[in-house]
Amino acid sequence: MRMSATLNCLLVCLTLIVFSCDRATPVVVVYVSTDEQIARPVLDAFEQETGVHVLMVGDTEARKTSGLLARIRAERGAPLADVLWSSEVFGTIGLANDGLLAPHISGLTEAWPLQWRDTDRRWYAFSPRPRVLVYDPARTQLSDLPASWIELADPRWKGQVVVADPRFGTTGSHMAAMRWWMQGDQRWQSWLDAMAANDVRILPGGNAAVVDAVRTGEALLGCTDADDVRAANRNGASLAMLPSRHGDRPGEGAMLTPNTVAIVQGAPNPRTAAMLADWLLSSDVARRLAESVSGNVPIDPIVAAEFPNLAIEDPLHMNLVEVEAHHMPAITESVAAWGGTRVR
Repeated sequence: MRMSATLNCLLVCLTLIVFSCDRATPVVVVYVSTDEQIARPVLDAFEQETGVHVLMVGDTEARKTSGLLARIRAERGAPLADVLWSSEVFGTIGLANDGLLAPHISGLTEAWPLQWRDTDRRWYAFSPRPRVLVYDPARTQLSDLPASWIELADPRWKGQVVVADPRFGTTGSHMAAMRWWMQGDQRWQSWLDAMAANDVRILPGGNAAVVDAVRTGEALLGCTDADDVRAANRNGASLAMLPSRHGDRPGEGAMLTPNTVAIVQGAPNPRTAAMLADWLLSSDVARRLAESVSGNVPIDPIVAAEFPNLAIEDPLHMNLVEVEAHHMPAITESVAAWGGTRVR
């Protein structure tokens, strides 16, 4: 059972007081929106290897990243967190733009494509997972699936598509990427209107609720992340997923949604914060996340070669900073267009 955000914060404060009395025990506070069953083993391994005590603060499934971002903003000037480990990227970029993240030079990402790190080194993206359509192969054949995200607006899928609330988590990230990729407000708005006419439904429970709606037969197709499908199958579901394309041209394939790591500006424990940031960017963690039920895609080409089953051919090539500028407008516009179809 997850603790309330208030109780969680109080426990962090009390633990910080206790450890401040024991200067021999180094500590780092990390705000984490990645699922606890994925993040906890990684952080436990860091503790064991370094001797640094990790205080992990999470959030609820429905709120996910948005709650932690709001907390970092509320703590501006007197932060409790040292590190942010986010399961999405654009909220992290927003914090950097607002001056809430500190630069950190890490040599571990030099071989990575430049799109996966901030030019000022205030954030790094790592271990993404693909955005997918989830379906039940007992009810929907692979050959019948829409060829792209655009084709979800085809009338044959009317009333059969569900999404998570774009205001929380990676659905909003995907909408930002869609708006950026369409390169024009009219094309984007036309797609939103067509999806609304097709009775797309917003579910309040996050990506896991989307997967569950397909599992129970409430919907035929769900827009979600690959790790949520893998988690459901591990718990007994028999679902399949398609890393859907956006267009037909090179660089218009499935969207990869990365994790991000950043050090909070004014972090109380900057030395251990830097240690944890580098740990999360390491090959060891890339392997751990690839081998986990989440099945994250390694960015380091050497590590990626060890996991060919996770490779996404021709993913959507994004300039993450450019896409971030579409984040809030995309969320606002998609909720406005689809709000009348939300499950209550």
